[in-house]
Amino acid sequence: MNDNNAYWVANITGDISSPNLKGIAYFKPFKDGTMVEVEVSGLPGYKNYQLFPIHVHDGQNCDISKTGTFDNVLGHYNPTGENHPYHAGDMPVLFSNNGYAYMKFYTTRFKAYEIENKLVIIHEPVTNENASSFGRKIGCGKVQKYNM
Repeated sequence: MNDNNAYWVANITGDISSPNLKGIAYFKPFKDGTMVEVEVSGLPGYKNYQLFPIHVHDGQNCDISKTGTFDNVLGHYNPTGENHPYHAGDMPVLFSNNGYAYMKFYTTRFKAYEIENKLVIIHEPVTNENASSFGRKIGCGKVQKYNM
């Protein structure tokens, strides 16, 4: 599928633990893969420089439950059954500078159209305790198609 007149966007919002978290992720067809651009503000934490895992997940929506969490999020987008860090939905971590992060990268792990209606999830910062589980899901945005 070659759809050069479309791109995909996820508007990211925070859960109850991160109400100021706001961001946007763009997924644009490029060469044999996807150009990904992510900008986020309001990342929590008392440290200026923290690493926040970000992934594409399967799931239905970013509705927040009564407990303030994202309950409709399933596992990482992983159509080929790979191990970490080789899931198609695994992306580089966000590097927070006083709660702000920006990154842009190219991937051939997925085509932009393949992740339509998937969820972009930001996890709490990496610590020694959650390095293998990625921790709480603090941000979520559903990937939607936009035509230029």
